[in-house]
Amino acid sequence: MGFAKAERPAGFDRFESWIAAGRHAGMNYLEKTRETRSSPERLLPGARTVVCLAARHGIRPVLASDGAQLARYALGADYHGTLRQRATRVARAAARRIGPFRFRVCVDSTPLAERSFAAAAGLGWIGKNGCLIDAEYGSYLLLAEIVTDLDLPPDEPVAERCGSCARCLEACPTEAFLGPGLLDAARCLAYWTIEHRGPLDDAIREKVGQRVFGCDICQEVCPWNNPLPPAETEPALSGQAAAKEDPPPTRREWLEMGPGQWRRRWGATALNRAGRRGVQRNAAASAGACADSSCLPALQRTARVSEAGLSAASLWALGRLSPPDPPDPARRKDL
Repeated sequence: MGFAKAERPAGFDRFESWIAAGRHAGMNYLEKTRETRSSPERLLPGARTVVCLAARHGIRPVLASDGAQLARYALGADYHGTLRQRATRVARAAARRIGPFRFRVCVDSTPLAERSFAAAAGLGWIGKNGCLIDAEYGSYLLLAEIVTDLDLPPDEPVAERCGSCARCLEACPTEAFLGPGLLDAARCLAYWTIEHRGPLDDAIREKVGQRVFGCDICQEVCPWNNPLPPAETEPALSGQAAAKEDPPPTRREWLEMGPGQWRRRWGATALNRAGRRGVQRNAAASAGACADSSCLPALQRTARVSEAGLSAASLWALGRLSPPDPPDPARRKDL
């Protein structure tokens, strides 16, 4: 936890330049809300302090038996709900001790420059991969904020400690980083497999590999994440207990999953951001990229669905898995 003044955070001009250069790909909501993101008073009139909170999510890879992979934060209950509940409890407990005050809890979907305020509050520094990094707990962090009218003493920012290391920039499979801290979302696998709606670009399908939701590569190679102390977060937030007891579906199982099964198992998780068809689209692309022939029957079915992103990825994967038969030399050519 740390405190930051409810005013424009340092470095926010970089975000504005990033938006102006169109590096946010199809995330138009970022452009529409950019003025609010640096101004907590737009969210809570009279705001004076942003109480910044960080909770570590699961740190183990989330792998299916066929190697298909989910982002580490995605398993377990959707963090939007769990973090909001926990932050609200913090605010109400404080009110019982010091008396009533006005507050608003923000988690991700609320337009606030979370990482900028967290850095201003001393929770870590913004790394070259754009993630907030804490020297003890690394970057596998989920953020929440309590915007309040309380006037609390601000904490000091911490110094950037990436130094000359550029492992995150060099490891990106799509070369999405144009420089330290400068991400081109139109090249980022996390953007394509979570935020993007519709068909994937051919170049992205080639690079999806095992990833069916999100991408942790730029964090996996970060020295500040290796090693980390054991997780202390509750299973409902971290997903680690669920990951151990119930591995995620394989590519074939994703492709065969019906809407009822999706709602029951995944409808209340962070995967719902991409939706069933979005995850199936990613699984189809992954099947083609990884030459997973076990998916052939499922791909033949999903290639006929009306959702363009899924059908296009399925047809692409079928083309990779079932190349056309070579010409029969005994067959006469029509001249």
